[in-house]
Amino acid sequence: MIDLIRLSLWGKGSASPDQSVFDAMKRHTIAALPAEVLSAVSLPPDLRSAWTATVYQTVSGYVNYQLAQDALPLTVPYVVLKGTSAAQYYPHPEYRSMGDIDVMTRREDFDTAYRQLLDGGYHIVKQLDRETSFVKNGFEVELHTYFASLNDPAMAQYLDDLIIAHINPSHVLPDDINGLVLLEHISQHLENGLGLRQIIDWMLFVDKCLPDEKWPAFAAMAKNIGLEKLALVTTRMCEIYLGLPERSWCAAVEEAPCKAFLDYVLSCGNFGNKWTQDSRVSTDVFAYSRSPAAFFRVLQARGLENWEAARKRPALRPFAWLYQAFKYLGQGLGRERGFARAGEDFQVSLKRIRLLNALGVKQKQKGLVVFRDGKYVKE
Repeated sequence: MIDLIRLSLWGKGSASPDQSVFDAMKRHTIAALPAEVLSAVSLPPDLRSAWTATVYQTVSGYVNYQLAQDALPLTVPYVVLKGTSAAQYYPHPEYRSMGDIDVMTRREDFDTAYRQLLDGGYHIVKQLDRETSFVKNGFEVELHTYFASLNDPAMAQYLDDLIIAHINPSHVLPDDINGLVLLEHISQHLENGLGLRQIIDWMLFVDKCLPDEKWPAFAAMAKNIGLEKLALVTTRMCEIYLGLPERSWCAAVEEAPCKAFLDYVLSCGNFGNKWTQDSRVSTDVFAYSRSPAAFFRVLQARGLENWEAARKRPALRPFAWLYQAFKYLGQGLGRERGFARAGEDFQVSLKRIRLLNALGVKQKQKGLVVFRDGKYVKE
C-alpha cells in the first residue's frame, strides 16, 4: 500500500497491489487515490474491475458532495472545514473520499444558520456541545459550535478565533489557517482511530504550502495550539515513508517516533475501523483509568455516543456514564480469553500513551475544552 501511495502521488518506485492492498486502502478511505496509475500496474481482471468501480463511486460522490455543499441554504458568512478545503491540495481533488460537510459560522450567526438549515429541509440527527448534525438527501452537515478539541482553553480559543476571523465569501480559509485545521484534525483522531486519509491531507498541504521559508510563521501558530511537535513528526514520517519531498525544517526528527506513528496509523484504519469493538473498549479503559476523573470523562463521552435516548432527552445525559459502565461490564464479561486479552490490551494502551507523549499531544484523559455559555472551559 505504501509503495502504491508513493507511486500515485509522486511517481516514485513501483507497486504490485493485490486484493489485500485494495482492502486496506478502502479501510483508510483512499482507494481512489491511485486512479491515474491503475492502468500501469498489473491487476487480476476482477480486482481491476472492482477498483475501477470504487474510483467511479468516489468521483461521483465528490461531485454530488460539491453540489450539496454549493446548495447549502446558508446566507450568513461561514467556512467549510476539511472536505473540499483539504481536497484542493490533491493533484486530483475528485479522488479524495468525502464524508460530511463541516461548517462553522461566526458565533453571532450560529442560531441563524441553525434555523436556515432546518428551513432548507435538513433535519437534526445528532446534537452535541461541539456540533449539531443535520441530514438531507443522504448528505450530513455538521454545524460547529466550536472546532478546536484541545486541553487548554487559551489554545482552543486561539484556533477558533483564527478560523472565525478568516471567514470570507469563498467559504475557504487561507492556507496557513487551513493547515492548522488539518493538523488539529489529526490530533482529534489520534486516540479514537486515525486513518491515512488525514495524514495524506496534511502531507499534500505541506507539499503545496509549507516550504522552508514559510515554516517559521506557521510553526509559531502551531506552537500556540500545542501542535508544533505533531507537525514536525508527521511531516518527517511522510518524507521517510510516503514520498513527500524533503525540507529542512523537520530534518532533525528521529526515525523511531515516525515509525511508531506510521505503525499506529496502519493499525487503526479510518476512524479506527480496523479495531474490534471489545479491544477498543478495553484499551480505552486502561488508557483512561489513570485518574478517576479521566475515567469518568471517558464513560460520559462514550455513553453520550452510544445511548441514543440520552442524545434525544437532555434529562438523561447526566446518567450517560452509568449506561456506559454497564455496557463495558457486559462486553468484558462476554469476551473469550478475558484475562489474557486484557493483558494484551493493557500493553497496547501503554504503547499508545507513549506514542502520544512522543508526538507532544495532550491526551483526552487530561480533559478537553468546550465552548459553553460564551466561554471556553475545561471539562
